[in-house]
Amino acid sequence: MIKRITHNDLQEEIILSFEYLSAEGNSIDLDEEEAISGAIILRRMAKKFLGIKELDIYTPKNEKPKAFIGDNELSVSFSHTKKAICAAISYEFNVGCDIESIDRSVNPAIISRIKCKNEIDQLYNETEPIRIWTCKEAALKMIGMGLRISMNSVYLKKISEDLFEVEFNNGKRAKICSFQHRDHWISVCYQ
Repeated sequence: MIKRITHNDLQEEIILSFEYLSAEGNSIDLDEEEAISGAIILRRMAKKFLGIKELDIYTPKNEKPKAFIGDNELSVSFSHTKKAICAAISYEFNVGCDIESIDRSVNPAIISRIKCKNEIDQLYNETEPIRIWTCKEAALKMIGMGLRISMNSVYLKKISEDLFEVEFNNGKRAKICSFQHRDHWISVCYQ
């Protein structure tokens, strides 16, 4: 059964869900190949939380997924690990989400490559590297770029325990709610 995840730093107009892909934890009845596409979880979320029976989802090459109810577009994003998938939907906000297992390690050489020149060292000393990764990837997914542009072009600033602010190289800003859910870090960027 699909459930909505809420968080104090996540806007109410953003619907976020998480499901395990295998028999571990809360099993779902999707085969892994379909779940990875994200379309199934997004359709299930739209049906359960928005009462939408038909959600058209398109994933243009090198762009973020697009979802429509008739002529009305919703912002959608999804991410997966080997064990789980999460997805976000919103009418009001442009969203991007990312998920990673909390036990995934990040090579120190990669950390030095994803750090924006304006970011303070304290952020990297006090925040798990995989969490920083999920924040930056969620931000890049929100703007439709994914990992096609470098993470070091994204300036990340911690506002509170689970709330971050991101600034892109064009000066635009967004918020990121990043938190641990079960055995994963989930980050949702919204603007």
